[in-house]
Amino acid sequence: MSEGAMTGKFSIFLAAAALVATLGAGPATGQESKGSSYTKIPTVKGIETLKAGNPAPDFSVRDLADKEFRLKDCKDKEPVLLFFWSFFCGPCREEMPMINEMTTQYGGKGLHVVGVNLDGKEMKKAIDKFVVSEKILFRIVFDELVGDSFVVADPYGVAGTPALFIIDRKGMISYSVVGAVTPQQLRTEIDKVIK
Repeated sequence: MSEGAMTGKFSIFLAAAALVATLGAGPATGQESKGSSYTKIPTVKGIETLKAGNPAPDFSVRDLADKEFRLKDCKDKEPVLLFFWSFFCGPCREEMPMINEMTTQYGGKGLHVVGVNLDGKEMKKAIDKFVVSEKILFRIVFDELVGDSFVVADPYGVAGTPALFIIDRKGMISYSVVGAVTPQQLRTEIDKVIK
């Protein structure tokens, strides 16, 4: 599949996610963890999400304070939790408290938590307010479109939000999931890279 086709499908996904958030109900096709009370989410068919054992694609993007974040700066230093989200994604908002909890629990143990926002810098004011009102503790960076491709989401094969990737100190993906995950599932996976 071409990058343009992937981006086009992902744009359709974002529109669907906004509609789901507005209507408050998930579509019949979606993903959620067993035993989870989270809302089902729509996912884009035909996009292959990177799995455990793959090298994590490097990237460089800007955060809310316009400071650069480069994934390669974490290699050989600290594991990274990437949380892909959209302001318009209800299930993403449902997972924010859990991501905050992981930031508090594992930040002092070397885990670097990064929220990759897919809405674009045009949403910066709304996201700034959201970060303050929800007391978000982890770093928020903006994914960027270059041509028809997202700098971060496309190389990772993000087929929907929320999406999580845990990257070990060697720069390898140790865990990935699109859709909801329970705190215990996430702790189990984080514990594997915090050594």
